Amino acid sequence: MNKGVAILFSLAFYPLLVLYSAVAIPLLALLVAAGAPFLPHRANMRRFRRMISWYGYGVIKGLARPAVRIFYETHGRGRGGARIFVANHLSSSDPFLMAVLPEEVVQVVNLWPFRLPVWGIFARWAGYLNIRAMSAEAFQEKAASLLREGVSIVAFPEGTRAGAGPMGPFHSALFRLALATHTSLVPLCIHGNARTPARGSLLLHPATIRVRRLPELPWESFRDQTPFQLKTRVHQQMQQEVDRMRACV
Repeated sequence: MNKGVAILFSLAFYPLLVLYSAVAIPLLALLVAAGAPFLPHRANMRRFRRMISWYGYGVIKGLARPAVRIFYETHGRGRGGARIFVANHLSSSDPFLMAVLPEEVVQVVNLWPFRLPVWGIFARWAGYLNIRAMSAEAFQEKAASLLREGVSIVAFPEGTRAGAGPMGPFHSALFRLALATHTSLVPLCIHGNARTPARGSLLLHPATIRVRRLPELPWESFRDQTPFQLKTRVHQQMQQEVDRMRACV
């Protein structure tokens, strides 16, 4: 029965996604382009990245309903300025969920999003960081430049989808970046979309998804830690919160 519902949902969702994309992407791009001659480059980039968030918000809050319900839970936004968001990685739908964040963000992603038609082009134009195609030095330099401009960074430091199992180990790049740039860290705990879709599948199971924003960790609270100590601290905190979220289902 559950699989039958998932098949029906998937058969309805994917054609609607293509239709929505064919209309929404050109329309939103046109809105950004219309103001481009009258605004400085920084303002245009901010509008362009917001356009991507609007598109993603339409997917997760419009097309996916009522089979998928998404709740964004926050413990406050903390201090102003750019920050680094650290999220656990359950599914290929995780990048779309980042549309719930009110900040201007750039995502750190692997190779596959850049290979997608249309989406890959827009991700490249928006300055998304291809962690697999950059040296550690180039990543740090580009990410630090974005943070100085007031653009927050979102990344999934496991590097691969863990699904419904325990979180995988974190890579250190984000934590070295936070220490080097004196930037606050914000853990994001995702739960509920491990089968929407599951790894290696396109089948979308109905789900209730929660994105829980934990309290911000200011740089002063971890300034004396090593990248290894910091990533271990954040991993443990997030794993405990993810376990609590699973226990409440």
